[in-house]
Amino acid sequence: METRTRAGILFDKLLNFCIGLACVLVVVQVISVSIDVLARQLFGVSFQWITPFNEWGLVYLTFLGVGWLQREKGHVGDDSIAALMPAWWSSSFRIIGIILGLASCLLLTVYGAYVTWERYVTDAYDYFKLDSVPIWVAYIIIPLGSLLWLIQIIREIVVERQNKQEQPEQ
Repeated sequence: METRTRAGILFDKLLNFCIGLACVLVVVQVISVSIDVLARQLFGVSFQWITPFNEWGLVYLTFLGVGWLQREKGHVGDDSIAALMPAWWSSSFRIIGIILGLASCLLLTVYGAYVTWERYVTDAYDYFKLDSVPIWVAYIIIPLGSLLWLIQIIREIVVERQNKQEQPEQ
């Protein structure tokens, strides 16, 4: 049985906050695109910031929701081939999957933080999209979201190991 710590409860609240923010972002995207289309059709006016805002908004949606999705077991998997194989085969591929997941999250966190910091220090801008917003603002969600995802995977590994230790051997 999982014993929830104060840190675990706070982390869950952080994941809930992130997914709530992602939901608000979806609503803002729908409204902003609708307003842009209506303004373009009715008045021949288009807002320059809406397309890049929504493009980067999709990146934000991904990385705001990824840790929450991991916690909710919402990531897609296909066990159809593994179900046909012996048990050791499935457990081996599960371990490989966990290792790949950890490595991917770690790489996205470390390299994302490096690139974000580099763009911050050099005061870089994306002149093709939003020339008044520093590009690090768009990039920063990548290492932050990846870190939350990494922590959630580690939490699941720890809880699974605790549950195995608590189960009586047969």
